[in-house]
Amino acid sequence: MAFNYDDYIDLLIEKNEHAFNLIYEASHKTVFAVIKSIVRSQTVTEDLMQDTYMKAIAKIHTYKRNKNFLRWISSIAHNLAIDYYRNNKQASNLDILDNEDLFPADTPRSDKDSFIDEIMSTLDDEVRQIVLLHIVSEETFINISKIINKPLGTVLWLYNKGIKKLRKEAKKYE
Repeated sequence: MAFNYDDYIDLLIEKNEHAFNLIYEASHKTVFAVIKSIVRSQTVTEDLMQDTYMKAIAKIHTYKRNKNFLRWISSIAHNLAIDYYRNNKQASNLDILDNEDLFPADTPRSDKDSFIDEIMSTLDDEVRQIVLLHIVSEETFINISKIINKPLGTVLWLYNKGIKKLRKEAKKYE
């Protein structure tokens, strides 16, 4: 059964910590992936996640019930990340996709980061966001289509296109 954010909005307005924790647990992976797909830095992503939730609490009265809360909070995260990116215009290290089994045990961490950063940078922003939402946040393609406001078929096509490109790029390092 899907988490119904609307059940907790009144409690969130009342600054109920338990309601916030439930909403955070249900949404943080998506918020993380949205921000990370833009700024790429773990530290900055964590800071922007805090900013996202603080802004969401401050603006909770603007959320329209029975709409898509996940899309609403994702748009806050997206806008904060874009603002940060525009103000800082610097490439950051991408250190997600931390799957140790993809690399030999003796591969230095900085080499893994560099490899991931390099192959992920070959994806355009929209495709990278879809890939991260699915892989990191474990979002379904239906949810991703709602979050980024694209048809399901487009999301699936862009995801497959991105995965094929990542595989092609990874083969260059074999």
